Amino acid sequence: MDIKSLVPRDKHDLAAVSAVERAGYPAAASILDDLLEWTADGNWPVAAPLARFLASLGGPIVEPLAHILVGKDSTRKYFCLDLIVRHLPPDSIGRLHQALGQLSTKPGEGDRAEGVDVVAREILAMVP
Repeated sequence: MDIKSLVPRDKHDLAAVSAVERAGYPAAASILDDLLEWTADGNWPVAAPLARFLASLGGPIVEPLAHILVGKDSTRKYFCLDLIVRHLPPDSIGRLHQALGQLSTKPGEGDRAEGVDVVAREILAMVP
């Protein structure tokens, strides 16, 4: 099987989402960034089920998420936080504490406009 075939081809490609869920991790390890691209807009049909799968990975998804959280795309950060980060196990959220703290206390203008700071504070409040 070509692992790249597990990456959705369009926002309606729920069959690819089912296939990547069946393949699981570590089979999907090399395509995590590609899969995250499809959670960039929470309105896409593939976004929520793919986000659930990615959140279930815990530790392996932390580093790819951290790259998004320090990036410039505020809308993507919002959906990343709302769809994935808030559903991670507490120890994985803890590994994102620095990025979450930065977003919650010193959000950029775009982050504030998208509510990234609010969601970051909500997530930080969930973790002991």
